[in-house]
Amino acid sequence: MKWIFSFNCRTGYTSSESLFRVLLFSLLFLSSGFSALAANAPQEQWNRTFGEGYSDGAWCLQETADGGFILAGNTASRGEGSDLFLVKADALGNCTWSRAYGGSGEDVGYFVRQTDDGGYIVVGSSNSYALGGELLWLVKTDGAGGLIWDKTFGGFVSSSGDGGWSVEQTMDGGYIAAGYTQSSGGGRKDLWLIKTDALGGLIWEKSFGGAEDDVGMSVLESRDGGYTVAGRTASFGQGGDDIWLLKTDSLGVEMWNETYGGRGDDAGFQVVEMEDGYALVGRTESGEDDKRILLIRVDPQGQVLWEKAYTGGSVASLQPTEDGGYIMAGRIDGIESRRDALAIKVDSNGTEQWSMSLGGRGDDMGTYALQSRNGSYLLAGITSSYGQGREDAWLVNMGSDLPQKSESKLSFSVYPLSSAPLPANSSSINSIRL
Repeated sequence: MKWIFSFNCRTGYTSSESLFRVLLFSLLFLSSGFSALAANAPQEQWNRTFGEGYSDGAWCLQETADGGFILAGNTASRGEGSDLFLVKADALGNCTWSRAYGGSGEDVGYFVRQTDDGGYIVVGSSNSYALGGELLWLVKTDGAGGLIWDKTFGGFVSSSGDGGWSVEQTMDGGYIAAGYTQSSGGGRKDLWLIKTDALGGLIWEKSFGGAEDDVGMSVLESRDGGYTVAGRTASFGQGGDDIWLLKTDSLGVEMWNETYGGRGDDAGFQVVEMEDGYALVGRTESGEDDKRILLIRVDPQGQVLWEKAYTGGSVASLQPTEDGGYIMAGRIDGIESRRDALAIKVDSNGTEQWSMSLGGRGDDMGTYALQSRNGSYLLAGITSSYGQGREDAWLVNMGSDLPQKSESKLSFSVYPLSSAPLPANSSSINSIRL
């Protein structure tokens, strides 16, 4: 049985003394590999958390047509496994509404996009609606988070069968989703593309890969009407996992694919299309130990134009900025295995302009960053330093790096979900390797 839960948004505030200690700790204990902030770096404006007593997180962020934001992720605060979590916030990060969708199993949303009708499309995975197996899950809502339809794709193979990481609305009004499958294809995991109509009805599905694990992490509809997918492959390339970029036509027929990486494990997380090719970001273990973040610029056929590595532990997202550069989100490893969220801004040639580490005493991670229409940079993620629970969904306004930017007082808000008790044996799903 499928459930939808609506939660009231309530606000709490961190005391000024606690805030001072958190900020002081963050300044004193940045990783030694962290780049000093440039003179034009933004300054954090506000910090919001969403969740309750146990494990909540945000995996994706988009600015909405009304100037607010939509976040997708997971919540365990209802007390029955994990649920797909949607949070709508206004332009100041104040919660407008939040919804949880799911059953008694582990359900999560990894990617969200506002659709042409003002609603939202979310992709993730669910094991609430199969015989113990994980399914790719598409959820369509209206503008207030009300469920319009949901569809699952895949079949029972094992506890890690099928799942989705990325979705986009296509020019025909339908959707393209990318992820992985063990119920279709020939490998352990294969990169999986699913094309649906506007109601989630399956039009076609394609799997790509070899004998080892291959996963699609990001998909977009290209200008030519085909699809471009970034991810990772262990079946092809130089060894271990490699960054994988795959191009298909409008029917999902492969046109070309390219791998990038070295002898270590490398993985691609997000691709964006540019006027003269693509930019993709990934994690690498093939280069310097402290430079795990890799940005690759390629031409329309996937041939490398340039690549740059940056100090950090991992990266999760890439978005273009209004000046022709890029903003990336990820994490940086600190002392005693503690992690901070990390944002890196680069110009159109990949030269780092500034980087910002965000976090407190706990473990924090950035999962998505973007530049809003007013020029401010926003970061979403997962924090155990702030909020009410072991982990909370997190949204930070990092400010603007534009000249003469307006300053406002730094503020923290906490948005609990409900007062439902949490089971003692609940487990976090926010341990996915980034």
